Amino acid sequence: MNFDSITVETARRSRGLKWTRYGRDVIPSWIADMDFPVARPISELLRSLADSGDLSYAPAMPQEPLAELFASRMRSRYGWTPDPAGFDSMTDIVQAIYIAVAALCDEDQQVIIHTPTYHPILTACRKMNREMVFSPLRRSDRGWQIDFDHLLDCMGPRSRMLLLVNPHNPSGKAFRRDELESLAEIVLRHDLVVVSDEIHCDLTYSDAGPHVPFASISEEMAKRTVTFNSATKSHNMGGVRCAIAHYGSEDLRRRFDRFPEGMRGGSNAIGHRATRIAWEQCDDWLDYTVRYLEGNRGYFAKFVECELPGLRHLRNESTFLAWVDCRELGLEEDPAGFFLRQAKVGAYSGAQFGPDGAGFIRMNFATSRSILSEKLERMATALRR
Repeated sequence: MNFDSITVETARRSRGLKWTRYGRDVIPSWIADMDFPVARPISELLRSLADSGDLSYAPAMPQEPLAELFASRMRSRYGWTPDPAGFDSMTDIVQAIYIAVAALCDEDQQVIIHTPTYHPILTACRKMNREMVFSPLRRSDRGWQIDFDHLLDCMGPRSRMLLLVNPHNPSGKAFRRDELESLAEIVLRHDLVVVSDEIHCDLTYSDAGPHVPFASISEEMAKRTVTFNSATKSHNMGGVRCAIAHYGSEDLRRRFDRFPEGMRGGSNAIGHRATRIAWEQCDDWLDYTVRYLEGNRGYFAKFVECELPGLRHLRNESTFLAWVDCRELGLEEDPAGFFLRQAKVGAYSGAQFGPDGAGFIRMNFATSRSILSEKLERMATALRR
């Protein structure tokens, strides 16, 4: 593996959305795809399927092996022992969020969300006609923090569900155990259910400590929590689409089972197989990738600090998505639009991540060092102009 060999020219060969959305003069830094090739065992699986010429209907994939693999992985990596009987599979996490909102929160109840947040959560709540209550993360000397006083003020008789993104997207925060324990006390006090999106758990950096699954906080929290996970983000195969759901209690499963299996989707055969291979055979690829990303996040943070005046950024504790505060620039337009026009860098507008995202951009640093350097230099040149 040598991610340094990836150039703009080789990256442009991708047919994915990331590199085809903008013109050839733009370096994309928006959607959460890495520019890295997938691990060899996954590419060999996909090549064998293509070589066979047989993409016919596959027999139903048994859930038990993947359920056991998920439980074993959570236990060995994060000290959480989920019951394999609580396992379910869905097409992807965005679909799962829609179902969770409908299954766990009635139309006259409220969803509590830390903002800024992963934008499909906002879209799902709007389209499912659920009222959202926003509790912003606060920046401090210790990084992004939950404002527990504000969160308590948000609570009312109609509060029903906490939608947690753990690790957090877009801020790159890895929640500490003590923070999650304080959050659990509020959940119990107000009788909430929790949906915890933990798709970035394998992308937590060494200096932030191991990821803490919310359901691992206590037995009572486990009973109240639906955990979503997937290998697609950590192993760079978003187009494969396979998501894991774990229900902490039979009551939670029954609420999801009210929706017919056809609506819940289930995993496709290719995604199911690729997930098993990722978790069984590709941890060496993952370890290399996380080390490479650690180098990139340090380079990114130092460049912003030294070369991009007016931008502020807290070094990521997890994910490969940097959350950059551009408000001190005093721009009269969205900073994503400014950098697209003036630097030919395609970042995500922070405004899409909720009411506390305006004036920010989200940038993807999962690329080669040369491509990362090129887009940051373009931004610096735009600011100097």
